[in-house]
Amino acid sequence: MPTRRGRERREDRLFRFSRPFLPPFLLADVAKNKTQNMKPAHFLLIIGLLMLAGCSSTTMTVDSYDGRTGKSARKVYTKYYDAGTWLIPNRIGVIVVVDHEKTRIPIVSDVQQSMGALGPEDCDAIGKVTIYIWNFDSKPVPVKILRVASGSEAITLNNAIINALPQARTGAVAGRLKIFDDGTELPIKLEYELNGRRSKSDLLLPRRTQEDLAKYFGPGGTPPYPWGKNAGKKNQ
Repeated sequence: MPTRRGRERREDRLFRFSRPFLPPFLLADVAKNKTQNMKPAHFLLIIGLLMLAGCSSTTMTVDSYDGRTGKSARKVYTKYYDAGTWLIPNRIGVIVVVDHEKTRIPIVSDVQQSMGALGPEDCDAIGKVTIYIWNFDSKPVPVKILRVASGSEAITLNNAIINALPQARTGAVAGRLKIFDDGTELPIKLEYELNGRRSKSDLLLPRRTQEDLAKYFGPGGTPPYPWGKNAGKKNQ
């Protein structure tokens, strides 16, 4: 499990998560635990909201306010964490992408907690890990992926090989890790074998905001990897 360094520090920033709309009459009844006096349709509506909590959007909105300047700001985080580095400078690069697969709706989670339906595991999410190898050589290069870890969480692979095609990006899903639901960065340790030698790479994956995606991956953008725009055009 990654450390909590990847979460926004509450003592350093004043912020709140954006919350989906919930009718005031529901909020009032739930806050006062008046479920015993609810009409059946009223109660079923709340139960429906609890069941939908696991099907929510995997984006996260953070509002902040700077008391010194009087300015407020908003960040909308997407479900993607990613970072890249060289395995062999100017020849072989790697990108690790983690796709946030499960989240919770903050206000519905508050409702769950008031009804005793929320446990510690609801602060966790599942991240699908995909590894991409950029091969800038003119011939295929096999890269053996041995292990992917984040804190105490780890995926051990049975010598999975990514056969990186020349002048292209070749990828494969490595597995899934437990991550924090409201994290904004994720440390990853990648263990691999290349050209008969075992090695490790440490990466810190930021959780991309909508602004990041437009800046780095939109029209005219430069991907935030060491090789920038100098990448092949074939994707596998």
